[in-house]
Amino acid sequence: MAANTDDIRASVSKDITALQQEVSRLQKMVSAQGAEAYYEVRDRAGKVYEDALPRAKSAVAQIRAESAAAAGAAREHPAATTTALALAGAIGFLAGYLLSGTQQPPRQWWR
Repeated sequence: MAANTDDIRASVSKDITALQQEVSRLQKMVSAQGAEAYYEVRDRAGKVYEDALPRAKSAVAQIRAESAAAAGAAREHPAATTTALALAGAIGFLAGYLLSGTQQPPRQWWR
């Protein structure tokens, strides 16, 4: 019976060693795939950044030009600028007032 127990222990020990080796191999494989995926994503992000950078610079330049033009027009026509801002404020106030009147009281969840 002792020989049978020793055989079982040896067999289980071999199985455990084989499983440990397999787990180690799988960990290395997953690590390699993770590193490969990381580098692939990093390369893609770099390409997207390189493609978007000229467009972003162009958009910023356009926004600066438009804002300079708007500021110049506001300086040349202060009365029109004041009237436009007051009108926009009045429309915003009126819209807020009308929307606040249409709100219904909150419903209680227990009813």
